[in-house]
Amino acid sequence: MKLRLMKSNKHWLITALYTLAFACGSGCGFSQVLNRQATNSDYVDKLPSDKKSAIVVITGDRGSGTGFFAKIKDTVFLVTNMHVISGQTSIKAKTMEGADVQITGIFGAQDADIALLKLAVVPGTFFEAEGSVNTANKTGDPILVPGNSLGGGTILQTEGKIVAIGPAKIEHDAPTFHGNSGSPILSTRSWKVLGVDTESVTVSLSDKSDSASARNTSSQIKSSVRLFGYRLDSVSQWEAIEWGRFAQQSKKLEEADALVSAVHSVLKRDTSGWKKHPSTNAAMTGLSELVSKPRVSPAEVTAKVETVVLNFRNALKKVELDALDSKRTCYGYISLRYQDLGEYAKALREFIDADKIR
Repeated sequence: MKLRLMKSNKHWLITALYTLAFACGSGCGFSQVLNRQATNSDYVDKLPSDKKSAIVVITGDRGSGTGFFAKIKDTVFLVTNMHVISGQTSIKAKTMEGADVQITGIFGAQDADIALLKLAVVPGTFFEAEGSVNTANKTGDPILVPGNSLGGGTILQTEGKIVAIGPAKIEHDAPTFHGNSGSPILSTRSWKVLGVDTESVTVSLSDKSDSASARNTSSQIKSSVRLFGYRLDSVSQWEAIEWGRFAQQSKKLEEADALVSAVHSVLKRDTSGWKKHPSTNAAMTGLSELVSKPRVSPAEVTAKVETVVLNFRNALKKVELDALDSKRTCYGYISLRYQDLGEYAKALREFIDADKIR
């Protein structure tokens, strides 16, 4: 994971933390609102009528997404992303007809962000999964991604094309949103499922050679955002998920992620970011209170900064160790996310070590 951190001199951390100690209070933040002018357009309705009932809206106390009925190895499941159900206290699933879907169990892919939810009743309508995505399809083939875009509770059908196919993922250009997670990526020729819409990645052009390639008309990266889904046919192993244990692991991962992000906010001098986390907020508030004292000495401030930096470093190191341990103790999906978070924490820790106060 590349982190675009500011280059610094030897004592950058002292300067940054000292500056942040004088940062304004909660009233100095700002918000950005995105407005999009509505225009007339033709809305898409290409999904066959007999397949519309196979799309499901999934909701929980922490967010919403999409699911769909599909036959996997002779069994019909409700398919979605693991991250759609992760962090939720409970989930509900409803069909287009408004019927509740009764879920009796969960299987998770060990090496992908895909969940198979076991059903109490087999639905009458479902999709077939493509047996070999890379042999039956090619770049440029048309696709349709129906889903709960932006969590609005309605199913929007978004057209696009296959951009590329990899061993575990399929890349497409259908403009999907939050809420589309768990949507099927469908071939409009066979109406088989090619993959599960999963993630968007913002393209970074900070590297000069990458920037030059992007400007070339032959570049195959055509957008500032790349869209990916996991292939169903490439999952090597499924594991049964016990909800209580999964919820525990998800909570621990979320807490670690929040802490790492908060420390990064300190390093970026993002006051609003570190104020959201109790640990970083307490550390920086304590530093601010010390600096505000009328007779505080530079030595006292430096000692306090050293303590704050050391605590941040140790917290990041613990996340790294927990990430390594997750390979042994956690479900596959949780461990995959922990590995990414561990790399993130390591990059921040190494940045701190490179600028450590001597």
